[in-house]
Amino acid sequence: MTSTTRHPEIAEQDWAEGRPAILRTGILYDAVRMPMQLVHAAVRSTVPVEVARALAEVLDGPVVCHPGAWFYALVPAGTCEIWMSPCAAVRGRGGWLGVPRVDRTEPASVDPYWAVAVERIDRLCSPAAVAELLHVGRERCEGREHSAAYIAVLEHAEECTACATATTATPSTCTVGTRLREAVRTARP
Repeated sequence: MTSTTRHPEIAEQDWAEGRPAILRTGILYDAVRMPMQLVHAAVRSTVPVEVARALAEVLDGPVVCHPGAWFYALVPAGTCEIWMSPCAAVRGRGGWLGVPRVDRTEPASVDPYWAVAVERIDRLCSPAAVAELLHVGRERCEGREHSAAYIAVLEHAEECTACATATTATPSTCTVGTRLREAVRTARP
């Protein structure tokens, strides 16, 4: 990672003294600055270990957390030129990022840490996966996920006699309708 700076000794000193190193983006990687609110909504959790687990599964690449503010997904260099999502900005060539030591993988203070540890610098997050995560988070924050689930239940009930005639006293025996109604409850804002 220090190959992104002309003075790697400064980055090494920052890490040795417990500070994040300020490294250039746009050389080995770009960094998508993801709003914490959207990430938490997308993964349906604010618990750091649960968020980290979900991000590792969905993004399959390194993610830096700046507590209380942002997550930064490291994506291939050049992503900022093709980025289309209105949900986040990308730091590319000419940008900077506070990068924690590679062993800083636990939230302990307000300092940045690796929510998803860097394994290899050539294994980065997929920009498409990052954009989809942000889209899901935005949908959940705006309550559109609930609306879409509710519309699916109504459309299903138009075609399914068991669901159309169901009442509280005599619930539907339709498994598809049951799953759709559960999706509405899960998506409720």
